[in-house]
Amino acid sequence: MAGSEGKLITVMLLAGMMQFASAVTYTVGDAVGWTFVESATFYDDWAKTHTFRVGDELDFQYSFPAHDVFEVSETDVASCTNATTIQKWEFSNAKVTLNSVGYHGYICSLPSHCSPGNMKMSLQVVAADDTVSQQPADAPAGPPTAGDTPGNSGFTLKSGSALMFGTVAAAFVALLN
Repeated sequence: MAGSEGKLITVMLLAGMMQFASAVTYTVGDAVGWTFVESATFYDDWAKTHTFRVGDELDFQYSFPAHDVFEVSETDVASCTNATTIQKWEFSNAKVTLNSVGYHGYICSLPSHCSPGNMKMSLQVVAADDTVSQQPADAPAGPPTAGDTPGNSGFTLKSGSALMFGTVAAAFVALLN
C-alpha cells in the first residue's frame, strides 16, 4: 500500500514538472523584434500564429529609451493610450511571463509609437494544460516566412527545459519498472 502511495505522489510531481518543462519563450515579432512596423496588424497577425499558454514568456527585443512595453486593457490598445496600465517595462528587452488566462494587450507608450508606429499587440492566453492545437485554426496559411526558418522559429523552450523533460521521462520509465 505504501509503495502505491509513493508512486502516486511521484506521478503527480512528474505531471507538474512536465507542465513547467513545456513553457515556451516567444520572441515578439520574430526577427523584426518590437519596433516600428508598416502594417497596423503586424503584431496581432504574429500573435495569431501562436497558442500562448499560462507560464509562457514573451521576449520583447528593443532598446530603451527608444521603446518600452506597457500591458494595458483592450480599450487602451484600440485607442493607443495607457489609461489603465496593468504593468510596464521601462528597460531594454523585456521578458514578460504570461500568468493568467484571457486577454493580454501591449503597446509602446511613447508618443507616436503605438499610432502611427503600430507598436501594439493583442493576444489570448489559454491554460497551461489546454489541449488546443499548436497553431490556431484562423492562423494564416502559406509559404514559410523568415520567422519559420530553422534556428529562427520565434520561440524556444525555456533554459533547462530539455534537461527537465529528460529527467521527468527517465523517472517515469523507472517508475513503471
